[in-house]
Amino acid sequence: MATSSSSQIDTFPRPGKTAIVTGGSSGIGRSSAIALAKAGWNVCVTGRRETELQSTLVDMHNASGRSDGGLYVAGDITKEDVVASVFKQTTAKFGRVDLLFANAGISPPNVPIMEQKLQDWQATVDVNLTAPWLCAREAFRAMSTQSPRGGRIIINGSLSAYTPRPHTEPYTATKHAMTGLTKSLSLDGRAHDIAVTQLDIGNAASEMTLKMKSGPGVLQANGELAHEPTMDRRHVADQVVAIAEMDLSVNIANIIIQATKMPSYVGRG
Repeated sequence: MATSSSSQIDTFPRPGKTAIVTGGSSGIGRSSAIALAKAGWNVCVTGRRETELQSTLVDMHNASGRSDGGLYVAGDITKEDVVASVFKQTTAKFGRVDLLFANAGISPPNVPIMEQKLQDWQATVDVNLTAPWLCAREAFRAMSTQSPRGGRIIINGSLSAYTPRPHTEPYTATKHAMTGLTKSLSLDGRAHDIAVTQLDIGNAASEMTLKMKSGPGVLQANGELAHEPTMDRRHVADQVVAIAEMDLSVNIANIIIQATKMPSYVGRG
């Protein structure tokens, strides 16, 4: 007979807790994977760039002081078989999955819609929406059947889930869709002790935000170009760890973390 939900919940966090982080070769994914490893988690990182994933793995081992708590799986997580392989290899090595951080995402060129390409739209939908859905589906399959049952999913949204920048139809549409995905997963996760959070980030320093601090700057709603402040992505990683280690009887449905003085979200600019 299956144990009750309350007894399952009370055992979390568990020794040997295991996370999967997508987009772990750089940026927020890499920082979060390292922070989780430092906090004692087993971590599987996945992404397309194998050399960078290997570098992340070394940093995870250095942060944790362990050589057996990390794994990387290189591949394209818009592909169903790759996602299945990530979860299969993770459970084979660590026995279970307690956290999915669906972090991987792309932003196509910000150009007027008349100049936007169908291939860029489709690629953005594939990476920003289809891949998290595939990963979440596999997480549900693993978390609902493992013992003790349950786990947590964190989805990397964006302030673009609320407020668009100019010329960002593909990116903004997928980030709005992520909110619907998160809410649906959260509702359906209740029956399986799976908690789901949308983490919306504004201007964390990464490869995607380099243009905010250099060159002519970023296009604003009024048509001007301006530089914008960014924040160290370690603050995002700290939030990922804090949410990951919450008891499964409580959840933060949505959290916004942003550079304090960034424009275009709080107030008019």
